[in-house]
Amino acid sequence: MDAMEEKEIPQKRKHRKKRMSVGKMVVLDLLAIIVGLNVFALFHHVLDYWDIHLGTTAPVPVVLATLPPEPTAEAAPVETPQQAEPTPETDAEPSPEPTPTRVYSGMWGEKFADKFTEGEVIQTENSYQSANVNITLERIEEPGLVYFVADVYISDLQYFGTAFATGEGNGEYNVGTEVQIDEIARRVNAIVAINGDHYKLHNGIVIRNGLLYSETPYEDVCALYTDGTLETYTKDELDLEALKSAAPWQVWSFGPGLLDAEGHAKTFYDSQSNVLSINPKNPRCAIGYYEPGHYCLVKVEGNRWGKFIGSYGMTFSELAAMFEARGCVRAYAFDGGRSAAMSWMGEFLSTNYDRGSFDIVYIADTPVVANTPKSAESEG
Repeated sequence: MDAMEEKEIPQKRKHRKKRMSVGKMVVLDLLAIIVGLNVFALFHHVLDYWDIHLGTTAPVPVVLATLPPEPTAEAAPVETPQQAEPTPETDAEPSPEPTPTRVYSGMWGEKFADKFTEGEVIQTENSYQSANVNITLERIEEPGLVYFVADVYISDLQYFGTAFATGEGNGEYNVGTEVQIDEIARRVNAIVAINGDHYKLHNGIVIRNGLLYSETPYEDVCALYTDGTLETYTKDELDLEALKSAAPWQVWSFGPGLLDAEGHAKTFYDSQSNVLSINPKNPRCAIGYYEPGHYCLVKVEGNRWGKFIGSYGMTFSELAAMFEARGCVRAYAFDGGRSAAMSWMGEFLSTNYDRGSFDIVYIADTPVVANTPKSAESEG
């Protein structure tokens, strides 16, 4: 009996070693899940946010569109003088001086002739008018809401530009990190500017001043074409090859697009993939489109980090309704929240939410200097 008991004891002990309590198994499973989520967040958010691509390099940007040269007035034909027969002097009144023919700037200069001057610059505290651009800045205040609208007419698309935070883009778009919007605006002589789509956050489709930097689809897309039209697309609607072949001047990847095909406001809810958790009232930046040559840039103020400044911000549905009420036929949201900012005449206009911008959308009175791919520079 003693021998049998001695043999059974190790077997019982061995059996006990194989057993694990349910509580321990649950704890280990939870720890595995937490570790997995942290690894995912590290690679998908942190490293991607700071543009760490683990050795991969973005391709050299490709020229997709260039703007046509600005039309110039045709010189009147020069007639060869001929010997004329002398005529007797008369007391007739001298002929009046001919009225100079007005020379219009750009493709929309004549269309919006009443918006532009014949060359002089007229500038006030909240407006700027020249032969090329006409911008009126409006500050709108309602109960619990403050926002700015820059109504923009341009004679040519060469006065509508985008700029990276630290200079001309290349295969890695640019170097450096976020820069305050007023600093970027002064560098490019912007009259008015708002932050763009924060492209480094998601690395979606990036086309700037006719150059393609990235073509990875990312939710809603907004395209400004070289004929001045502006369109928005959902991820499902987008035909990337058709977009690239249609001469896009700018393409942004953030959103959502705010108006439908008839120009009516869309409605949004928090669980939509293209709005996620940022649908509640927030500071906003957005662009509105009326027709080629006529746009508006919008900055909505909003409280952030518990700081109330007289404005709670807007939901996407409220933002969409505002654009419809103003008569826009397309509208698109850029990055908002702490990134939302506007610059006017090179000065920071709105509340600083303690974050700079990776890129801006701006209007200037000097032509945009189109970026040149590095390969083209080296060949030249």
